[in-house]
Amino acid sequence: MEQSLLDKAIQDGHLRIDQSGRFEKIVYVAATRSERWSDPEEKIRAEFYAELIYRYGYSPDRIGVEITVPDRSPNDFADLVVFKDDERKRPFAVIECKKEAISDAEFAQAVEQAWGNGN
Repeated sequence: MEQSLLDKAIQDGHLRIDQSGRFEKIVYVAATRSERWSDPEEKIRAEFYAELIYRYGYSPDRIGVEITVPDRSPNDFADLVVFKDDERKRPFAVIECKKEAISDAEFAQAVEQAWGNGN
């Protein structure tokens, strides 16, 4: 059986499951960010994070997680941001993640959110 990219990212130390607290968390090691693993959207984000590393060849050091979007009110956060530089100052791609099987209205809202975050 072929290993999933998510499992590979965990094995290679890019992601870690932290079971030490009250809730199980996924840790994005290079981004020094952790999120609740029970959130269905988080599983999608972690899988795509791994895909960015292994399928598309982006360095984990250039992938931000839950990045504050400037000039958005109320404060908004981009799920994943791929940066052009190691200092994470020049964004290249903004990715909005949603759980599987969302409604058409939720999809339209996600498109709007991604558009706003990218601009």
